[in-house]
Amino acid sequence: MTGDQVLHIDGETVRLSRGLLRGSPRAAGHSAPLLRTESADSAADSRIEVPVPLAKLREERTIRVLHVDDDPDLGEMVGMFLERIDEDLTVVTETSAVAALEHVREGDVDCVVSDYQMPNTDGLELLELVRDQHPDLPFILFTGKGSEEIASEAIAAGVTDYMQKGTGTDTYEVLANRVRNAVEQYRTEQQFWSALSWYQRLVEQELAGVCIVQAGEFVYVNQRLADILGYGQDELVGQPPSVVAADRADSLAMLQAPDDDQADSFETECTVVRADGESVSIEVSGGAIEYDGDPAWICVARELEDA
Repeated sequence: MTGDQVLHIDGETVRLSRGLLRGSPRAAGHSAPLLRTESADSAADSRIEVPVPLAKLREERTIRVLHVDDDPDLGEMVGMFLERIDEDLTVVTETSAVAALEHVREGDVDCVVSDYQMPNTDGLELLELVRDQHPDLPFILFTGKGSEEIASEAIAAGVTDYMQKGTGTDTYEVLANRVRNAVEQYRTEQQFWSALSWYQRLVEQELAGVCIVQAGEFVYVNQRLADILGYGQDELVGQPPSVVAADRADSLAMLQAPDDDQADSFETECTVVRADGESVSIEVSGGAIEYDGDPAWICVARELEDA
């Protein structure tokens, strides 16, 4: 056991250190906050999805592809096939590494598809230059010069995917599919890290109340939420959310461990009763996680101003 809390966010395992949960009895004696992901040993393990409310997912349909090939006729043909196969792909072709890097610098690229052999450079050198600017940008080496040595070098250099050119539309269908998969994973990873950073700021800076509810009880309450509710953190941990709910039928009072029949997130407004008897309206967003190996909810609450 590492002592870290494990969160499964729609299939991705994330470790949330106890140090991040400041004020929790479980956090005593631990060091500075830390968020990190487990290493993934397979493509299946690296799939990341972030549900609302952990992140407000931004739906982007258009995928901007930068195709780099010194043969302009071939470049035009590849772009035409890709856009015909997948209407969400928009392809720009450049015939030099200099022009390609300018596109990357401008941030108008979701995926680079590059030939291997080009004048004055090759695809691996271009990959290295792109990685200097954008370490995680999807980069697919699409080459007619195939060998185990090149493939090995490409993987070692951090290429996202490696594919040999072929004849027939099947090749471009496979390429279009690999581009889409690479970009979707990349975008979701960026949203994932943004979500984790957002949650870390919420806890560290006490921008909102944060709690974890497991088996119908608070197992973690940050100081901000304790202040909103007028209790000490230690007074709330181990208690059911219904202890502060004005209406026992509301969603806060009814929070139990998530099951297969429940949605993996919710957002609601409800009324809570502070320790001093004052009623307070709050907005609560919750998402299903795994905490200490068992299902739980993580909830973010903020006090609503009086109308």
